[in-house]
Amino acid sequence: MSTSFEVPKRQHPLGVLIIGAQFTWKSVQASWPILIGASFGELQWYHLMVIPAGLVLVGAFALLYYLRFHFYISSDALIVERGIFQRERLQIPFDRIQAVQLFQGPIQQVFGLTGVRVDTAGSSGSELELVAIRKSEASILQKFLNDKMLQATPLEEEHVEHDTDRDEDSRQPLVSLDMAGLLKVGLSQNHFKNAFLGLALFMSLFQGAEEQVAQWLDGVPIGIMSVVGLTSVLLFIPGLVVMGMVGVLTSLGSAALRYWKLNSTLGQDGLKLQMGLLRRNTFDVPFDKIHMTEWKSNWIRRMLGYETVRIRQAQALGSGGLRVFIPAMEPVHRSAMEEALYQDMNPESLVFDVVPARRLRWLLLAAASIPALLLLIAPSVWHIALATVWLAFVFWTTERRFQSYRLRVHTDAIVLEKGWFWRSRTVLKMSQLQGVEWKRNALLERRKIGHLIFHTAAGGRSFDYVPRGAAEQVRDFALNQLHVAQEKRKREHK
Repeated sequence: MSTSFEVPKRQHPLGVLIIGAQFTWKSVQASWPILIGASFGELQWYHLMVIPAGLVLVGAFALLYYLRFHFYISSDALIVERGIFQRERLQIPFDRIQAVQLFQGPIQQVFGLTGVRVDTAGSSGSELELVAIRKSEASILQKFLNDKMLQATPLEEEHVEHDTDRDEDSRQPLVSLDMAGLLKVGLSQNHFKNAFLGLALFMSLFQGAEEQVAQWLDGVPIGIMSVVGLTSVLLFIPGLVVMGMVGVLTSLGSAALRYWKLNSTLGQDGLKLQMGLLRRNTFDVPFDKIHMTEWKSNWIRRMLGYETVRIRQAQALGSGGLRVFIPAMEPVHRSAMEEALYQDMNPESLVFDVVPARRLRWLLLAAASIPALLLLIAPSVWHIALATVWLAFVFWTTERRFQSYRLRVHTDAIVLEKGWFWRSRTVLKMSQLQGVEWKRNALLERRKIGHLIFHTAAGGRSFDYVPRGAAEQVRDFALNQLHVAQEKRKREHK
């Protein structure tokens, strides 16, 4: 390394400012009820002394934390020494590292600094977070840790020869978002909840105002009250439109803050992703650390011609695994990523193509038809019409659901496809499986139906209502492939 990390070193001196800002923000978040309550009391001159006193305490804490924080690299681990009153020595082996992420908040961007976050499997959050080091040092540290992480080659990981320089030269662009792309993402990332919340707030305020006006006009002639009611209706409709526009604009702003100048590239050994406005994040994800990819789309995304992907690494304690989210990926992008991630997913490699048990279809149809039967208790023309429409809808949706519900097992990967309105496609690496479970209750056991559950370090995924024969075949094949992969890795490790 051109920049030495073998001896203990501190962060950049401006890290004191960033640490102080983080501590202040956390303190405000923890004490906001007290602050709100105090704001209703009478303000005295000595209350203002709390501000400079608080700043002095924060400054002293930040300085001590900075001075007592050191990090360095040994032959087989990243070492961190930290703590003000109680010293802690944290040793992170290279083979436990799952991801090394660079990030830039507003303060880091102003002063040209970068933060580094190191995530490991089995932790509830990041094991290590450096908030202020130089960009050149951060890039060197990230590449070094990624190289060491891949060279560690524990038995559960595949051995991969990693050449950083060659990888940088051979990177291919994957997804980049311009303003039009941000607009698509903002309109389709389920941010519409902001609009609904805004509408709910407006309706609540409108109802309260309407009741107040009614009290004021108590005893007013009917004619005048009619005019007031008409005016309320005329004001209500534009209010709904305005609040809906506010919700949509909030959605677009949220997308811009998170995905501003998103750029992703594919290398020979990993995926690199940069995005964010106020907080600039850089992800460098090795392929060997990816256990699962989840592709999702709703009807808006399909109309716009793209889908989203969530990349999952080894699961951290109390979470669903370390995740990287990429929006607005076209089908060609998915093909490129899957070709890089999975060695063999062509039609010739397909071993099993499983669909749910057909008898379950009729059970679901029968359960969903209960409302129609209730309508026919006291039949009328309208009841019969509604029952007919409902039964047709239930039949159509059930058929669509089963047509899109599939389990495809390849020699290198397992693909689970679900949904027709909200579609999802989950791909699991066969070599990253930790086990396969066939689960059923007494009712399903009688019908020889069960649920296949695939366990990985990134969490489990299930395919439900599989006939017993097909489930046993898939389970035995997957476990056999896993055994073969483990034996191969043992031989290579020796």
